[in-house]
Amino acid sequence: MKPRGSFRVALWGLGAALWAAPAMAQYEPVLTLEGSCPGMLRAEVSGAPPRDGVWLLFASETGSFRIPFWQYCEGVELGLGRRNIRAVDARNADEFGFAVFEGIASQRACGGFLQALTFPGAGCLTSNVVEID
Repeated sequence: MKPRGSFRVALWGLGAALWAAPAMAQYEPVLTLEGSCPGMLRAEVSGAPPRDGVWLLFASETGSFRIPFWQYCEGVELGLGRRNIRAVDARNADEFGFAVFEGIASQRACGGFLQALTFPGAGCLTSNVVEID
């Protein structure tokens, strides 16, 4: 997806510099999950900002957990609940906004939930929540 936006011109001192940046780039991370639990799972995030960090988060329940103090994402509301919430892994999205996570899910993960969180370039964006079944 090509970001949309406007160009801004900034003047500094005696010289002029042209800064081209999308004013309101739109990204919508989408999380999909393949595989069966327990066993090998593949979680794929698409629609993330290119080359931004992507966290894969786990919790035992859905809800509206707000991230407490964190360098970039303080106050962001997740679709996950508080019970057993944790970061599973982190990756950088590729130049097309894709990030892939693969691993073996234990029986304890079955029935839990995953959500992706991107940071920091385009802000902290959340994906949909997916149940591990």
